[in-house]
Amino acid sequence: MSKRHFSKLVAVSVLLLPVLAWAQDPFSLAREKIERYKQAATAAAAPPMAPIAHREPPNRNDLLDAFGLFQGAGADETKDAKVRKEYAELLSLLGYYDLAAAQLERLAAESPQDAVLWRAAGMAWAESGPACDARALAALRKSLDLDPNSEGAADAWFYTGHVQHRAGQYDAAAQSYGEALTRKADHVRAVIGKAALDTRAGRIVEASSTLDAVGRAAQPYDIETRQLLRRALADFQAGGTQVPDDGAAQAAYSKLLYRAGRLPDAVTAGRRAAELKPDDVDMLNFLGAMFMQAGKADEARGAYEKSLAVKPDQPGITEALRQLGGQPGP
Repeated sequence: MSKRHFSKLVAVSVLLLPVLAWAQDPFSLAREKIERYKQAATAAAAPPMAPIAHREPPNRNDLLDAFGLFQGAGADETKDAKVRKEYAELLSLLGYYDLAAAQLERLAAESPQDAVLWRAAGMAWAESGPACDARALAALRKSLDLDPNSEGAADAWFYTGHVQHRAGQYDAAAQSYGEALTRKADHVRAVIGKAALDTRAGRIVEASSTLDAVGRAAQPYDIETRQLLRRALADFQAGGTQVPDDGAAQAAYSKLLYRAGRLPDAVTAGRRAAELKPDDVDMLNFLGAMFMQAGKADEARGAYEKSLAVKPDQPGITEALRQLGGQPGP
């Protein structure tokens, strides 16, 4: 081999060394894939007008590839606590909550004074479904025994309430949600859980106002909110109690029914609210939007025209009415 060819080979080898070293570390490659997924998920969840350069949807294959790399590198048997925590996070991202919980519970057993690990294990068991409720409550109880009052403990209190709620232990759930909100007033899932319990108890206006106040922060939990409200409204109606026949109560009831995915019932309550309080612009606009969603353009036009007659200065509603072929009032 000539000296010139040897020099080129050495130069290429030097360039390849970092690549080879990286390729030999499956955990580094897995971490890169997990981070790419998390960044994409964050970007996808951001408001449409947020200044984000790329909005590629998160690719689950990144997580599955990382899962294969972790397993191939022996993550199930490793003694490295850092790797095991990362592996548990990956399992949670994949929705393999029972596997994540088992990993976290083993870590917590090795560090029995670590409230954060017990909390994470309890949360993962809770996400695994009702079959794991006993293990969830046991781990959460250990976490709260160690750390009952920090802001982080709000999650343990919430998940305790979450498990109690789905088990039908409504009074206990209300108390646990309250404990969570005492430690973190803006804990969105605790607020949603409490609103569902208020709905079940017939506190319709209070529940609807609570959910309205949460606003966009509740959007990631739309499915959870819908499921909780469907059950709460069914229980409320089964009890035979009637919603008061006044505009505010019927408007609140309409919004709760809508959040529960019961559009026809929401429209019925919204109509009644508009009859009882015909100058409620917000309700008229909400009713118009529901008519639009139901494909009832004529009735949507009527609702928007009534709204503009009460409050003409509504550019968004004026434009919606124009697109529907209606005419705003004078």
